[in-house]
Amino acid sequence: MSGPKIGLALGGGSARGLAHIPMLEVFDELGLRPSIICGCSIGALVGAGYASGMSARDIRERAERLLATRFEAMRYVFGHKRTRLRDILSLRGLGSLHIKGEKLAGLALPDDVPEMLEDTQIPFKVVATDFEARVEKVFDRGRLVTAVAASIAIPGVIAGPVIDGRVYVDGGVTNPVPFDHVREGTDLIVAIDVTGRPRPPVRAHHSNMEVAIGSLLIMFHQVAELRRAANPPDIYIEPNTDSIRGGDFFRLQEVFDGAKPAKEQLKRALDWRLNRIG
Repeated sequence: MSGPKIGLALGGGSARGLAHIPMLEVFDELGLRPSIICGCSIGALVGAGYASGMSARDIRERAERLLATRFEAMRYVFGHKRTRLRDILSLRGLGSLHIKGEKLAGLALPDDVPEMLEDTQIPFKVVATDFEARVEKVFDRGRLVTAVAASIAIPGVIAGPVIDGRVYVDGGVTNPVPFDHVREGTDLIVAIDVTGRPRPPVRAHHSNMEVAIGSLLIMFHQVAELRRAANPPDIYIEPNTDSIRGGDFFRLQEVFDGAKPAKEQLKRALDWRLNRIG
């Protein structure tokens, strides 16, 4: 498609990142196609499907099918995909039980996504964090599922793959909304921030998992704000995900409903910016 080149950054936010799906619907509804996408954490997972040629509607329908209920998710993983529990869980020592990130990414993405990052229909980058070097790592080549697995590796919850001898954790630790990696060669930068705010506990107090993931999202938000202040993108959208906890993947419709105002905001912002460029 001719016209302005749009760079799209999809940030990290655990279950809140399902709000990326309505944002991608805006591009399809306006007949726009990003020239490049960079994703972090769940933004890498959603972005991988979109960059591989799935429409936003395809992604929504897949999410609705897999995340309808916990039962449906279990039936898909252990029934349709014939996954054994030991295939998806990793015990790295006493008291160290993790979900295998690469297996999780492979289950979440359709079987027909390209094997290699360099073969996606839209150029696609994935941000992860090199744990030992304490720096971000941008993948734009290599196995797609492996790169996404590195980016979604929540410390203490999801085990990331070891790539070339390096240990990787969630990309949000270093760059939670990676809009700086879609600047080159583009006319317009769109960034979607789904970090949100901590929500009150459902019971008398937060669970350990809620505190762990919530603390990580607070850090994501602070890092994103600092990066945004230093060099802001053209359009920065923050869907309202404050009512959603990091692990609320089965509250999909609530995420979509909460994202409706942000979806309209993105439409207006794109229309205004593109008219100015045109």
